Amino acid sequence: MSARTYAADEAAALSVPVKAYSYRFFLSVCFLVMVVYLLALGSSATGVFILVLLDLLFCADVMFKSAWRDLERFRVSLSVLACVCVLSSFCYGLSKTFFLSPLAGRAPDLYIALCAVIVLYLWTGSRASRSKERTRVFIKKLDDFLPKSGRLMQGQREMMVFARELKAGDIIRVKAGERVPCEGEIAKGDTAIDESLITGNMLPAAKTVGSRVYAGTLNKRAEIMVRVKKGLGESVIGGIINAIKNSERRRCVRKDPLDGYALWLLLLGAVLAVAGYVYFYWQGDYRRPLHTVGIFLLMMGLSCPVSFFFCAVFPAWCVRLGARRRKIVLQELGALDVLSQADAVFFDKTGTLTYGELRIASVHAANEKLQSELLECLASAEQLVDGPFASAVNIYAQEHKIAVRKLLCFDVLPGLGVKAVSGKSVLLAGRPEWLREQGVSVPEGSLGEQAVICGAKNGRYLGYVLLDDKLRPGAEDMVQSLRKMGKEVVLMSGDTEASVSLIAREAGIDRFNFGVLPQTKAEILSNFSALGKKAVMVGDGFNDITALLRSDAGVVFSSGKNVYNNWVDVIIKRSDLGSITDLFSINQKLSACVRGNVLLCLLCNMVLLGWLLFAQPGVACAWYQVPAGILAGLLVVFFNSARLLNVK
Repeated sequence: MSARTYAADEAAALSVPVKAYSYRFFLSVCFLVMVVYLLALGSSATGVFILVLLDLLFCADVMFKSAWRDLERFRVSLSVLACVCVLSSFCYGLSKTFFLSPLAGRAPDLYIALCAVIVLYLWTGSRASRSKERTRVFIKKLDDFLPKSGRLMQGQREMMVFARELKAGDIIRVKAGERVPCEGEIAKGDTAIDESLITGNMLPAAKTVGSRVYAGTLNKRAEIMVRVKKGLGESVIGGIINAIKNSERRRCVRKDPLDGYALWLLLLGAVLAVAGYVYFYWQGDYRRPLHTVGIFLLMMGLSCPVSFFFCAVFPAWCVRLGARRRKIVLQELGALDVLSQADAVFFDKTGTLTYGELRIASVHAANEKLQSELLECLASAEQLVDGPFASAVNIYAQEHKIAVRKLLCFDVLPGLGVKAVSGKSVLLAGRPEWLREQGVSVPEGSLGEQAVICGAKNGRYLGYVLLDDKLRPGAEDMVQSLRKMGKEVVLMSGDTEASVSLIAREAGIDRFNFGVLPQTKAEILSNFSALGKKAVMVGDGFNDITALLRSDAGVVFSSGKNVYNNWVDVIIKRSDLGSITDLFSINQKLSACVRGNVLLCLLCNMVLLGWLLFAQPGVACAWYQVPAGILAGLLVVFFNSARLLNVK
């Protein structure tokens, strides 16, 4: 579905800039305060009327324009409901202020209710528009993630040029520790490149002459020459950035839940107002049909209770606070509805279904007597190194209290291993093929593509440790729960087939895709949506951004790699996958609370109307009784919403 189609589905109030709401909001608050002050002092009704009229002219104009645009599209929104309420209140107050024979109705006027509706409408519209504009601001900052420059070779001469100036056929130099500024193939040199930004794979990929390299990836080992195949704009990372910039992020602004109730509230108010008019007219108390119109205006003026604006706001505040206690950040509550309606849930592997951190799974010494020496060798060699392999060894050493020897010096070869000197011993820790290059006799094994670290001391092979990325707890139960709800579960990852199939099997997922690049993930989700189905993407890395944007709702597991929290709907800061199923429970309780709030505010409003219509004729109605009834409705809605602070 195009961005234009989604924009057409939005209420007109969402297209109004935040600035248009902001200054009107503060001005309307001033008018409200002055109206309350004058009424409390018993000042001239004409002065109060002038303030209300100015409030309508200078603050409510944006509300009337939005309502008119919605009506042109045959849409009854909150803007339409608020306009009907405001105009009815104004006409009722006008008759009470200037008519010699005021229209029927015991309320002195509805000026405070009118001003309060304007204030809350502007506040509600400002919140929604601010969320939409904040997303656009963050999208403009995406260029910060692109490589900025490259070393262009012209014969023996080297020039620093902007990365966007590189074109196909150019030869560039990329030193160790620098990011590749383009997409191409290695023309000279061997190295190891960290491609986690693109593929999500934690392990550096070995590259030789002719190997493909991606823009934005990190050269970790040695200097290389790269022949440019695609410019930065045509690269994988460039495609990710452009996809985000060109996207309106169709789920960034959900429909206001109050809009869904606006039509029914307006219809209910109109039916009750007509019924009240007919009842009091036939009672013969007022004798004149026009005079009885006051009853109709009174009921329509209060058809949009002030507490109605908080029926979704109070629950949103409370459920966000309650969810934060459970380490779940709900940035877009509308995503919870999408999650419950989704046909499929797509998962990334590394950092999502798994922890995204390597851990030592098993120790395999050359013989039993060498196991402690192997662990001491690896822990000593890797103690000062930063990387996924070293981190796994260091954590294991701390957990098992392995003695670490002091180093005299060490040399790190990224992607290969570490050579360290401790006392008179030379320690080696790294890949099997690298140890063989150092003259160590490493037995030929069938480890395949599994992550291993071999150890050697003074040229003697000690053994190896096997590393893996563990599945998060609760994965299998979570998958079974989703299936019981009728959701299809799919795993997508840029990792190898062996790694992806193993995790899919452990989690109980039947459908999986391996070696998937970011564009392919996005295409899979686009094709799924083209079938008229809704999809939720659960990811963790930068390479998931396009897929998160193409899905109907995006959920991420927070980690140090998150650079896109402003574009996702839900951020999970827990380690267990049971948090996914918790989202369904939270949505059910939130929806029930909003419905309950609407019913409660209607009930409070009907009690207020009953007092204004059926109290004894001789009982005077003071100016503060209507505001008191409004405040009572607000308190009822607040206390009902507060239950969500302990949401589970």
